[in-house]
Amino acid sequence: GKSWLTGRVKAVLGKATLISQDAFYHDRPSGSSEDRHHFDFDQPYAIDWDEMARSLAVLQSGETAKIPVYDFSVSLRNGYEDLTPEGDILIVDGTLVLSQPAIVKMADAALYVRCPEALRRSRRERRDVEERGRHIDFVRQQLAVQVFPAHNEHVLPSACHADLVLDAPDIVSDPDMAVTQVLDLLD
Repeated sequence: GKSWLTGRVKAVLGKATLISQDAFYHDRPSGSSEDRHHFDFDQPYAIDWDEMARSLAVLQSGETAKIPVYDFSVSLRNGYEDLTPEGDILIVDGTLVLSQPAIVKMADAALYVRCPEALRRSRRERRDVEERGRHIDFVRQQLAVQVFPAHNEHVLPSACHADLVLDAPDIVSDPDMAVTQVLDLLD
């Protein structure tokens, strides 16, 4: 998927800085699991885009940025960490990044990974159950009510901003070719 690919590209490049959209989720300060379960984290309003843009600008200028550390188990930020840019390339990973004009404008190149719904479903179910401790029935309901509608509304249309579109099955079948295509885009 996209996170594997961005990690692989960073590893091949050596000196590159990777930043994730996921660090910029807004806190859900009520602390109640009821609030967290009903809040739609797959909508653009769930992300603090202004803070992300400020952090990207700081990193692009070669300075160290304070990046939020987001704890998905409680839907709250758990402080900040310093991120110092390595090299000249800044890689931004996130499903909604290309839906944000201000973020797109900051990019020199944009990549979109197209993934079939069945694959997105299986990956999300596995991640949310294994890594985030969620019950499978909740995950399936969230997929149907929030995730897939938000994907169709915000993520799919954002592909038009990409300089390169890769299909997830092609990345799996030939990961070296996918990395090569991304590296060629960066040249």
